[in-house]
Amino acid sequence: MDSKQHPSEATTSGILTTLGSTVGLAFGPSVIAVLTISSYIGSIEKEFGWSRVQVSFAFTIVAYMIVLMSPLQGVLVDRFGPRRVVLASIPLFSASLAALYFTPKNLLVYYVLWALVPVAAIGLWPLGYLQAVSRWFDRKLGLALGIANAGIGLGSTFVPMIVGPIVLQYGWRHALVVLAALVLFISWPIVFYCLREPTAAEVAAKLRGAKKAFGLSLQEARREPTFWVLNISFFMLGLTATSLVSQQVPLLREAGWTGPQAIQLQTLFGFGLLFARVAVGFFIDHIFAPRVMMTVSIGGAIACVLYATYPNAAYVSAILIGFLLGAEFDVLAFLIKRYYGNLAYGKIYGVIFGVFYLGSGLGIAGIAWFRQTYGNYNNGLFVAAAVLVASALLMVLLPAYRFRTGFQPAEKAAAAPGRI
Repeated sequence: MDSKQHPSEATTSGILTTLGSTVGLAFGPSVIAVLTISSYIGSIEKEFGWSRVQVSFAFTIVAYMIVLMSPLQGVLVDRFGPRRVVLASIPLFSASLAALYFTPKNLLVYYVLWALVPVAAIGLWPLGYLQAVSRWFDRKLGLALGIANAGIGLGSTFVPMIVGPIVLQYGWRHALVVLAALVLFISWPIVFYCLREPTAAEVAAKLRGAKKAFGLSLQEARREPTFWVLNISFFMLGLTATSLVSQQVPLLREAGWTGPQAIQLQTLFGFGLLFARVAVGFFIDHIFAPRVMMTVSIGGAIACVLYATYPNAAYVSAILIGFLLGAEFDVLAFLIKRYYGNLAYGKIYGVIFGVFYLGSGLGIAGIAWFRQTYGNYNNGLFVAAAVLVASALLMVLLPAYRFRTGFQPAEKAAAAPGRI
């Protein structure tokens, strides 16, 4: 922790904020409405008799609503602070999940109900939590973000273990009601107690010795080549990573896996994501972050090829995809602070996060279309592998960081030369 006023109190507040963020993200919309949706798709398809494309299109709508909500979330968090925005959103998110229990056999109503989920959860996408954590850390920023983001890995590991048996025994409706209760009665109290923001005195101490204006505005960032490289690269990552997760269970069922086996693999995917959150957070404090992102993107491409050619190696593929999704937002949150500072952190993150989910919406619909058109997922998986390789190559274009630790411009900071 970097605040020099009341170090023990600042340390405690930073640790508690990180812990609260971990729990909040574990029971947040990134897990429940994005990463574990493949647990519901088969059951919804069977109950209503809709096609795979029709059922999956609801999650394309979710992705596009995230695109619309992300910039607004950035504005709200910058304006009111992450704590107030997060705490107001948790009960609304819980209510939106419970409302899905009443879904009728009406495709339009089904789409509307899912579209309301990301709106109700506006404060709960990773930005709110990650900005709260970033206010307490600088030199250990990558590790702190990784630990907070590990909540998504925890949720992706344990939510399928909760949801899977309920879906198999009682159906997808009851599973969503149980999740709504967990969000309200576990996540909200813990986040309320733990999530904290530095006082004005602590912020002043943290910024002592730094330039008064730390970082770039959104308008200035948009003139930077790095901004466009990050947007294009994260669009490609969204196009592939989330779409792969959304179809993981149906893909394996078609390859001959049983329901419990597919759910077990979802849990393994969550473990890979969990491990990656912490490991990547540690590595990006010591290794040039775009190189880390290149490595996990290539791993994701290998996973796509394995899914298409040798589905029995799905345990390896699931871990590689877990690493890919585990790295994405750790790296994004880290790079925004290192390239653009804190001045418009929420707005810049919101824009790139929205672009990621713009790609996700296309990818979820696209991979379902490939399956419906060609009778299997193979062609879609090969396309996804090529896109991930292209995204990895884009990372080569990113230059050395603008800002190092201590909020100093990189060219003026006393540190070893080269990419840091």
